[in-house]
Amino acid sequence: MADDARPLGSALAAARRERGLSVEDVAAATRIRPAIVRAIEADDFDACGGAVYARGHLRSVAQVVGADPRPLIAEFDRRFHQPVPALRTASLGSFDPPRDAGRSGRGSPTWSSVAIAALVVVLLFLGVSWLVGRGGDPAPLAGPSASPTTAAATTGPTPARSTSRPPAAPTPAVVIVRLRATGGSSWVSVTGSDGAAKFAGILAEGQAKEFRDGKELSVRFGNASAVRVTQNGKDVGTPRCGTQVCTVAFGLPATG
Repeated sequence: MADDARPLGSALAAARRERGLSVEDVAAATRIRPAIVRAIEADDFDACGGAVYARGHLRSVAQVVGADPRPLIAEFDRRFHQPVPALRTASLGSFDPPRDAGRSGRGSPTWSSVAIAALVVVLLFLGVSWLVGRGGDPAPLAGPSASPTTAAATTGPTPARSTSRPPAAPTPAVVIVRLRATGGSSWVSVTGSDGAAKFAGILAEGQAKEFRDGKELSVRFGNASAVRVTQNGKDVGTPRCGTQVCTVAFGLPATG
């Protein structure tokens, strides 16, 4: 039918090619298998596992390739007649506490009786203290007195404490790369010197992430002009790679 010719998967494929991204790049950023990404671009949503997952995959892929996911999801619902179900809530019935709640077999003591008992205890304590005070202070216990000579002999000069501190261990050299999206969003992937992926996803405008490695960090940018890079506290600006999609390696800073 002509009405079903509105772009859906083809729109995602065109946006991906315009960004210069491969299917594998989109799969790495969205954690969706490449086979499912190819099926979505071919308008085949059977492998998604249901309408809910299909909408989620459409939204994730659209964000990576820079497309607006709202008209794509609306077209998916129109074409496959799968509107999002409305959230239904049931009203809570009134809660009536049990009639015997808070009652016990014995009556609890009132605050007035507790206050009177505390006052009686305080008065008794003050009376006993007054009687003991009138009896006079007890004589100090007798004991052997230390002569000034003995005290002087036993009390020697206090040895001076050492104020020197052990030398601090040298700080290990590491590569610290901070990425901040300042001119829009960009898809980025970061790989360590051991080949392990540290991050792969969308860096939204205003968002920043920091990565560390003992030798080198390799960063692939999907929209290089939108990202500002700081390496070990030094602002190096946007990647100068000549294209929007490129890979830049950041190694250990030179030591003087």
